[in-house]
Amino acid sequence: MKKLIMIAAAMIVLASLAACGNGGDNAAIVKTKSGNITKEDFYNELKKTNGESVLQNMVYEKLLEKKYPVSKKAVDDKYNSVQKSFSTDDQFKQALQQNNLTDSQFRRQIKDSLMMTKAQQAGIKVTDEGLKDYYNKNKESLTELKASHILIKEKDEAQSVLKQLKGGADFAKLAKKYSIDPGSKEKGGELGWFKQSTMVPEFSEAAMKLKVGELSPLVKSTTDGGYHIIKLEGKKDSYADLKSSVKEAYLSSKEKSQDEVIKKLIKDAKVQVKDSQFKDLFNSTAATTQQ
Repeated sequence: MKKLIMIAAAMIVLASLAACGNGGDNAAIVKTKSGNITKEDFYNELKKTNGESVLQNMVYEKLLEKKYPVSKKAVDDKYNSVQKSFSTDDQFKQALQQNNLTDSQFRRQIKDSLMMTKAQQAGIKVTDEGLKDYYNKNKESLTELKASHILIKEKDEAQSVLKQLKGGADFAKLAKKYSIDPGSKEKGGELGWFKQSTMVPEFSEAAMKLKVGELSPLVKSTTDGGYHIIKLEGKKDSYADLKSSVKEAYLSSKEKSQDEVIKKLIKDAKVQVKDSQFKDLFNSTAATTQQ
């Protein structure tokens, strides 16, 4: 992940250098009493340290944009979906900072990912019969749950809270008061819709056994550091309710590998590298693709 972030950052810097045409390659981009750093110096250093990976990714991006373009709306929709998965905008911004990503870099990664997925899934035939068969074989993993929870560190306190809930106490109020989960605490314990695979196994298994509106017994989780009290708010497990996500999962199961996509794009585009340092970069049968 860090390597890809460095590559993305280097690509943006190179693009900005290309845009700064004033003064030529000998123009100083940093001036010091000990000497200047020219645009050429900076370019050559970037080329030496990350040149191969940066050039590969720039070519991949160019080829994908030509054959499998995605709209700005598609990028915005995905961006907004990720942003909404965080409790607050500050948490989202903090996550970007922790991954050394600017907003524009993140959007670029989303765009590249969407183009690659489009390329991987091109040509896959989708029929109702095929989707229903896939649904029947994978129903449990496709099922979506909506739940709220309260996470409490000490068992005695968790038992006391569960007793209050069974006595009719307001779930959201107790979640805000007692839960140690910062991601859901201020939302009254709400987790929204999720699939089993996104939660720790003990949580998912307990939630799957509940009926809508039902409370779980205490669910111990060493991973989360305490005891969960889960309230199931909703459940989608019919084909009609899950059809769009069934299609998404079906396409994902049938998609081509990134290596296969890239190799074909390079072959069809007749890529020729004019810089002698990288003349064999795309001749390898095991080109490194973006993840």
